[in-house]
Amino acid sequence: MKGDTGTRGKYVALVIVMLGVFMSVLDAVALNIALPAITTYFDVAVADTQWVVTGYLLVQTCFLIICGKIAERVGQARLFTIGLVFFSIASLSCALSSSLAQLIMFRVLQGLGASMMFSVSTAIVFRLFTIRDRGKAMGFLGSTVAVGGMLGPVIGGVLVGTFGWQSIFLINVPIGMFAAVAAFKFLRLDEILSKKLQLDLIGSALWIVMMGALVFMLGEIGNTGKAGTGTALLLAVLAITLFLFIRRERRISEPLLDLSVFKVRRFSLIILSMVMFFISMNMVTILGPFYFEGVLVYDPTTVGFIFMILPAITMFGSPLVGRIYDRKRIFPYTTLAHLIRALAFFMMAYGFMISNMPLVLVAFAVMGVGSCLFQTPNNAEMMMALPMRKSGLASSVQATTRNLSLAVGVSLATILMTLMMGSMDYGAIAGGPLAGELSDSVATAVAFGGALSVAGAFISRLSEKGMDSANME
Repeated sequence: MKGDTGTRGKYVALVIVMLGVFMSVLDAVALNIALPAITTYFDVAVADTQWVVTGYLLVQTCFLIICGKIAERVGQARLFTIGLVFFSIASLSCALSSSLAQLIMFRVLQGLGASMMFSVSTAIVFRLFTIRDRGKAMGFLGSTVAVGGMLGPVIGGVLVGTFGWQSIFLINVPIGMFAAVAAFKFLRLDEILSKKLQLDLIGSALWIVMMGALVFMLGEIGNTGKAGTGTALLLAVLAITLFLFIRRERRISEPLLDLSVFKVRRFSLIILSMVMFFISMNMVTILGPFYFEGVLVYDPTTVGFIFMILPAITMFGSPLVGRIYDRKRIFPYTTLAHLIRALAFFMMAYGFMISNMPLVLVAFAVMGVGSCLFQTPNNAEMMMALPMRKSGLASSVQATTRNLSLAVGVSLATILMTLMMGSMDYGAIAGGPLAGELSDSVATAVAFGGALSVAGAFISRLSEKGMDSANME
């Protein structure tokens, strides 16, 4: 979208980006509901079916940085459009799969399409809008993610129950193709493209192996709650490839990942603050259901409605925070957000310990407010911490950080609960006389999330002080 096309054109392009993001988020969340049906349909073990999720996450995470680099040559708008087409065709192929192996293969391709979209989605919005209305646009994008996360389980349950698991993928096809046609016609950006694609193939290979080792290691820890021989081997692979990757990227003229951006203090601090945000988030999203079902003996539907509080507040709050941010940029948004979330974590932990459900629900609402305050300002400031020509890199680093932080959060939450429960098995104590042990374990882990948020507030304040001084010069 040319810079002078006008307000209407910018918002048409924003809707296109939102459709692509909504489709991929909805698909990822809804698929969790379909896993039991897929397992039964192909008559396989649950461990095999999990590769439908793991393969997608692995490829998406590995290729975010690579796609961001490719966008420097082909253009962010064009790569997003290609991603839409790729995702839609892969979705159709997933629905037509005749075996689990085929489904996993097409999910891998679907993950590649999602990587193309997510690696540049924030950068596109950042380029389309000026500093006067960028926060509002970022808020709408954040709201789209929240709506997809909120509606995913509901839509997934209806589709699977009515039309079968294939419908989870089929619904993407008309949405994706409509968005792709609209993108071909309307999505244009003023971009200065590289004259040729200078993709560091060796660096890319090292990056893929490194990310793969990290995702698998975190997944193994998350599944078992402890580190075994396999974890140690994956850690060794991770360490070796990380060393080789950093060494290579420092020596070549056109690196896959320009490590110099991490010397920008404000950019690195914003990333670290984001890490604290997403890791602490999983203290609740992963362990909360164990508490509600194992201690309070709630059914999954009730638990689902409880967890809709967070995305519901984010859906309405993010655009509002975006508008406020546009009018008053110099304000400690992310510091305040972390402190509000820390309060919510501690309230929730106490509510878990004394089984005070009203207090827990209030804590969920407070946490939603903190999340709204954090995401739009943090995303916008991360993009502005680097020059415009590096917006694609900033966007892909942002998406990679989010994915990896969520994976770390899953593993950390599982380890904490396992350590505190000792040798006791969840199935043996859930709903029984030892449910108090489970309650204390979850509450302690959630309180740890509060401690991470306090650390996040300190980190955010350091980055915001840098922003204040930069604007005073």
